[in-house]
Amino acid sequence: MFRASDLYPYVKANLRKRYPYEEGWIIRKLDRERNNPDFLVERRRKTYERAIVFVIPECKVTQEHLDAMKNFVENFSEEGVELIAKIFVVCRGCDTSLVPKDIEIMVLRSCECT
Repeated sequence: MFRASDLYPYVKANLRKRYPYEEGWIIRKLDRERNNPDFLVERRRKTYERAIVFVIPECKVTQEHLDAMKNFVENFSEEGVELIAKIFVVCRGCDTSLVPKDIEIMVLRSCECT
């Protein structure tokens, strides 16, 4: 299918539109091999805000993906840090029927499931 790393430039560009640097947002690419999400988006102002971003380079979101996001949330939860978003990044046409409403879906137009 697709490799997550091939999609990263498109993901980062989409995240940057939503989380502008001028508003204090920092987008950090993490090492997926260490059981991390693909990106953390953070900002420290009056509060410390964080979004967890997981790129799914497949054409179906599975229970394993949901479990991985749950683990990311647990691993990156800190007192005083507000988790403002959990985001799955998927290709156009991906089956997202299992995704609960508390996880946002960002659809990339640069890849398509057939």
